[in-house]
Amino acid sequence: MDVINQLPSPEALLEELHRVVSKPIRLMVVCGTHNRAILRYGIREELPDFIELVAGPGCSVCVMPTGHVDAFVKVARQPDVITATCEDLLKVRGSKESLADVLNEGVHRVEIISSPRQALELAYVEEDKIVVYPAVGFEATAPSIAETILEAAQNGVGNFCVIPSIRLLPPTIDALLLDPQLSIQGLLCSDHINTISDTEAYADLARKHSLSCCIAGFEKAEILQGILSMVKQIHRGESMVDASGAMVYSMEETARARRVVEEVFFPTETAWRGLGSIAESGFVIRDELALYDATKRFNVRFAEGTDQCMCHCNEIISGRALPPDCPAFGMACTLQNPVGPCMISNEGICAAYFKYKLESSRFSRLDV
Repeated sequence: MDVINQLPSPEALLEELHRVVSKPIRLMVVCGTHNRAILRYGIREELPDFIELVAGPGCSVCVMPTGHVDAFVKVARQPDVITATCEDLLKVRGSKESLADVLNEGVHRVEIISSPRQALELAYVEEDKIVVYPAVGFEATAPSIAETILEAAQNGVGNFCVIPSIRLLPPTIDALLLDPQLSIQGLLCSDHINTISDTEAYADLARKHSLSCCIAGFEKAEILQGILSMVKQIHRGESMVDASGAMVYSMEETARARRVVEEVFFPTETAWRGLGSIAESGFVIRDELALYDATKRFNVRFAEGTDQCMCHCNEIISGRALPPDCPAFGMACTLQNPVGPCMISNEGICAAYFKYKLESSRFSRLDV
């Protein structure tokens, strides 16, 4: 089904938004890809003044705490290790160094890949090396990572392992919504959350916090339709999830994805940059698959830290500041010379804000 062709035009949706909104509304844009699309399309400038959009913690590289990056660097320097990582993660600094520093030293190999499957393929070729994959992402990435680990186990591939750094958004959003300063009334979520969680976790959040929620795609009309849906829900006093714009997975696909994830991982408390430790917001690998857990294999722990940095990424991640509030933004911190993870990552709100140069007054700002 082609959802886009069934939607009204962006112009018609904007016209209706201007007609129906009648009171101040603050919505959280959970996903980094949504935030980037909103800036690219100039949506903030076109919305009614009553509507504020707050950027959420939906960039997996941006929310990676320094202790996890330190673990990536430590493992990368182990003998006979090849680190296979996404490019976004390369320049994110830990307490002192980044994987880019390891790469530039020229002593240990760091390879840029785009999927866990590519890391495993590298392990098949490099039989005399241990290929380590820093598994950074949200719950939607968990099935592919779990499947890769299971394939390695089934084929007896002993020179492949993963640093588990997957994060779960619903528990974290739940924690953020407890902050009365944010006063969030709705959540705009990406249309791939159905992979393992379907909509139930977000329905629970809607009921608990009396807010609206909409799952939408990344085209302009899809985003505007999602915002309009939430505005109408809020005006009607409804707390629910509108999943009409979500990607459709069969019950069999969803059940299989959940089984695979549960076979490999179980939830645990984990730390988020700028947000602290949050219960059951991460995954660890089960003991029976410990060979594929690099933290156990190399006896590495995720150290606790304060995530100090020379920018305001911690505040931006939690929706309490916007990029121009940061003294480093556009000065010491640019796309060519990024300082914090929100500028380093392609999904980061600072990178998108800098690239599209939208000085929008509709970015939400809250005192901290």
